[in-house]
Amino acid sequence: MEIYKDSTKTVAERVEDLLSKMTLEEKAAQLCGNLPASFMHDGKVDAEMLKETFPNGIGRITQYSLTGLCDPATIAKATNALQHYCIEETRLGIPAALQSESLCGYPGAKGTLFPAMINAGSTWEPELVSKMAGVIGSECRSLGITSVMSPVIDCARDSRWGRVYETFGEDWYLNSQMGVAYISANQGKNKEGAACIAKHFLGYSETQGGLNCSAARMGDRELYEVFATPFEAAAKVADVSGMMANYGEIDGLNVCANPKIAEDLLRKKMGFRGMLTSDGAGVMRLWNHYHLTRTYEEAGLLAKKCGVDTEIPVGGSFAKLPEYIREGKLEEKKLDESVRRILTIKFEYGLFEHPYVDEDPVVIAKNLVNEEKNSLSTKIASDSIILLKNNGVLPLKKGTKVALIGPHADSLRYPISGYTYPAYIEMVDASRKNQQTSIGGMEDVSSAEKGKKKPTMAFGAGMFNLYSKEELANLGSMIDVIRHMNGKSLKEELSNAFDVRYAEGCSIMGTDKDGFQEAEEAAKASDVCVLALGGNCGWVNVTGGEGKDRSSYELPGVQEELLETVAAAGKPVVVILYGPGIFSVRWAKQHADAIVQAFMPGPKAGLVLTNILDGTTNPGGKLTLTIPESAGQTPTYYNHHVGSGYSDGADATEATIFSGGYVNESWQPLFPFGYGLSYTSFAVSDLALETKEVPTDGTIHLSATVTNTGDREGSEVVQLYTHFLDAHVVRPNKQLSGFQKVTLKPGEKKTVKFALSTRQLGYYNENMEFVVEPGELQMMLGTSSEDLPLKTSVQLTGESVNVMGRRVYTCPCEVL
Repeated sequence: MEIYKDSTKTVAERVEDLLSKMTLEEKAAQLCGNLPASFMHDGKVDAEMLKETFPNGIGRITQYSLTGLCDPATIAKATNALQHYCIEETRLGIPAALQSESLCGYPGAKGTLFPAMINAGSTWEPELVSKMAGVIGSECRSLGITSVMSPVIDCARDSRWGRVYETFGEDWYLNSQMGVAYISANQGKNKEGAACIAKHFLGYSETQGGLNCSAARMGDRELYEVFATPFEAAAKVADVSGMMANYGEIDGLNVCANPKIAEDLLRKKMGFRGMLTSDGAGVMRLWNHYHLTRTYEEAGLLAKKCGVDTEIPVGGSFAKLPEYIREGKLEEKKLDESVRRILTIKFEYGLFEHPYVDEDPVVIAKNLVNEEKNSLSTKIASDSIILLKNNGVLPLKKGTKVALIGPHADSLRYPISGYTYPAYIEMVDASRKNQQTSIGGMEDVSSAEKGKKKPTMAFGAGMFNLYSKEELANLGSMIDVIRHMNGKSLKEELSNAFDVRYAEGCSIMGTDKDGFQEAEEAAKASDVCVLALGGNCGWVNVTGGEGKDRSSYELPGVQEELLETVAAAGKPVVVILYGPGIFSVRWAKQHADAIVQAFMPGPKAGLVLTNILDGTTNPGGKLTLTIPESAGQTPTYYNHHVGSGYSDGADATEATIFSGGYVNESWQPLFPFGYGLSYTSFAVSDLALETKEVPTDGTIHLSATVTNTGDREGSEVVQLYTHFLDAHVVRPNKQLSGFQKVTLKPGEKKTVKFALSTRQLGYYNENMEFVVEPGELQMMLGTSSEDLPLKTSVQLTGESVNVMGRRVYTCPCEVL
């Protein structure tokens, strides 16, 4: 038996044996991606297309879940047919990696659908994210998907950016905890799940003007300390298998053409051993967008030289790399190092031993959605809801007559995230109606030969070739899909608990006010008005999503006018905010009686929000984004550097010369990071330090008591922040350094203990050494970034310690 086929040999031995047998074309094929339309037609795998398109095999098929939109049996059969070709009909028999967007679940028929990631982050419960990701990895793997383009661990500090909902929020510490939890569970303890591709490396979310793919402007300190930290945690703690390169540029260099980031930072400094892939058509953009090369093929050469391992969705330029090697323009060892990484992942995840999946419908059904998984999705949704304001109107009393008003009130689709199964079905529906549905960057780049031919769209209307006419006829609409998930609108669920009078009032983005009169009449005839407002997400007619950015934080369309019109009826007003981003609801904060931040809770949104409104559930979510007064404050994030934001602390004398805020509005945010109310009340007290002096390479032990001082059970997130005083470089005014969610009965109290390693506190000093230095560390503890009643300090003693390569990313917490 050949070594690479012998499972008793080490992965390294198998990789080197296989690599030694490969031709240049076979090596290059492993670095190339392609789309399902390259080998499927009318719902079946086309054997001739496979032979013609992949004579040397193929590295990966991306957006593979598209083959399962109609029926999970179709994707299972396609998986086996494709892998049979790769293993039995190519010279070396290398299986393909099958890749999908899977942020909120396996995005195909019968997959479990979870809330948006911004909701998952708002729970402040990494253990829930871990359970969710375990389900996603298991369901994906059961149908042959061995690689998921998730999670998004960008630090999103500008909420005008349309992809904020895909992230866990603005903070690197919180994102690190959630990212590690997601990756560890999705990949599996023994790599039995799906290999994760964390994205987007690096700085993708630090946009200019909130625009997707725009240049990021930051120095090396911020790049590493803030944006790289979640990725380094993913690599060091969770052994993430892949990362995806940022579309944009930093300091004039696109990440795909930037060896300082793709090699020096990622490989040498961060120690990442996995695969760095381009984003969709990211290599092509070097040529046709950034004009860094004169041809598409040269863009592939540049990206490979600079450290990119694979090209997706179609490896049109990487397929040409053997020609550059023969011409002496590329060293073969540069090709080999990438092939080695790809093969290592395939061996580690057992693709050579287990390339096929079970096609038995009974087994498929058992592996996919069930009531227990749906309950987990509902639990995450419920724990994510954030109460921003409440003057006592909530929870609503039994017998209350409710006017339910707004574009979200009777919608099934709007509470569901983009890059999900319903969103894909929505794309199919729009394509049927000849609407624009192509996703930016999803061009068939293989058609751009020699830099002359314009790329054709392969991820939009063209995907119809995948399905048979019968499958398309039976597919149904996105509403049908959500109904099959037992999804119900807020109107349907709330009507089971209250006497509800409904009026849409207006659409999400439209300017038509014809529905205002009906909304006013409903308000006057009711005791309380519940307005379901906000935005929506996806690719068609939306306020947020990939390439769907905003210039302001105002409510879309005429929703603000609807709110003020309804409020004029004089009845108590409850505002529920849905959508992929935040809204600057200044008027509502002043005039509404309650505000609930829902984001996109998923298919059970109607039930979850009803339970919040009627008091069945006590809200316990917390903001992971700072909500500014207006877009003019952007960027607004809580951990801004001292002297550069709303926590500057300038006194009245200084404010006459230096910035004391804006002259036309407050410089304070509308709602701060970490904020969220409850139907009960909590107090934190008894902050205790084990010792006032700790070595610079030691651990700080502190504790505090949290008490439920109200009359019902609830959950509070105890948050620990730190600030170092004695650095010679400007530091953040505060930084989240630990947190723990605690559930307490009325009158109950518990002690939360933190064990903060000083190696979590490292930073670049004035000599660009990543160190922990002696000096005073301020410690603040409370329930949000602005509610920190407990304060103390510890003296770090001893010599400066370099912690590069020895960083700690998590502060362990214990609840007693």
